[in-house]
This record gives sequence, structure tokens and C-alpha cells, in this order.
Amino acid sequence: MIDLYAWGTTNGRRGLLMAEESGLPFTLHQINIQKGDQKTPEYEKINPYRKIPALIDSEGPGGKPATIFESVAICFYLAEKTGKFLGSAADHPNVLKWSMFHATNVLAVFGVLGRVNDPSFETGAKNQLATMDKHLAGREWFAYDYSLADIIPYTRLAGVKHETVRTADYPNVQAWLDRVGARPAVRKAMDQKFG
Repeated sequence: MIDLYAWGTTNGRRGLLMAEESGLPFTLHQINIQKGDQKTPEYEKINPYRKIPALIDSEGPGGKPATIFESVAICFYLAEKTGKFLGSAADHPNVLKWSMFHATNVLAVFGVLGRVNDPSFETGAKNQLATMDKHLAGREWFAYDYSLADIIPYTRLAGVKHETVRTADYPNVQAWLDRVGARPAVRKAMDQKFG
């Protein structure tokens, strides 16, 4: 059995989205970060960094329990467990490079966009969107088919609300967001109520 510990943040929803997409049965435990649930001694045993999301798989590798934290790590773990969303052997390099592009660049820049008054973040975000828009021209997904390369950035980019950085200004990115957002598992994860 899988236990997912999350809250309604972009990182928490990323873990939830992947759990929904995996098709594996799981139990969602809401960790209310406004009330400090992540700082309890019980939760610290699951994630010593005291952040969400985290996942415990009672049937991990070798049949032993596995504990994973960090939303991108949860995505990779569930993809490897199910054999889904990693791409074919030929396409796996594309899944890997775009997943890492999103994990190391997009999540960081868009995570602080609007919270830090620094024009370099706006410039960086626009450059990233332009790169993604160019790559997505004439294709539906970042790799050959829907994969981790689409799952990892979705929750961060789906909620962009900024005066000068708008996904609607990048038609291929916006069309991709619409395609991902139409998936039943994605809708279920994004519609989950917290609190």
C-alpha cells in the first residue's frame, strides 16, 4: 500500500498528480502546512527536512518499505515502479533531459517568480517559456509521448499568475498545458480539496 503525505501546494499536487497517474492504490494524508503538521515528530520520521510531499510504499523494492520525499523523486519512483511515463528505451534520453530541465530550471525560477522583486527572474522565466514553446512546436508532448517530462512541470506552470510572464503568450506551451490539464488523473489531482 502507498501512503502519500501532501498539501495543496504545487509540490504537493505534483506528488498527488503522479500518484493518480500511476494507477496504483494509495491513501492521501493531508499535511496541513499552515497548521505546522509537517513539523510534528511523527512526520519528521517520514521526512527529516519536514516538507511535503512524502510517500511511503509498504511494498517497495525487494518487498521492503520505501520512504521517498521530494516531489520529483516521488514522480521518478512511481514511474519506475509502474514502468509508465519513462518513454521507450529510444526516447528515455528525451524524457530524462526534459524532466531535468524542468526540475532544475523551471521549478526553481517559477517558484520565486512574483515573490522576489528581481527582473532577472522574469527574464529567466520568459527565456524558459520561449525554449519550451519552440520545442513544442509541431509536437504534443516534451518527449515522444506523455511522460514525466510533462508531469513534473505541470503543477508549477498551470498556476502562473504574473503581470508580464503569461503562458498564454506562448501558444505551444498553452496548448500543451490544456492537453495535460484535460487528462482525467490530472483533473482529479488538481481538483482535490485540501483543508
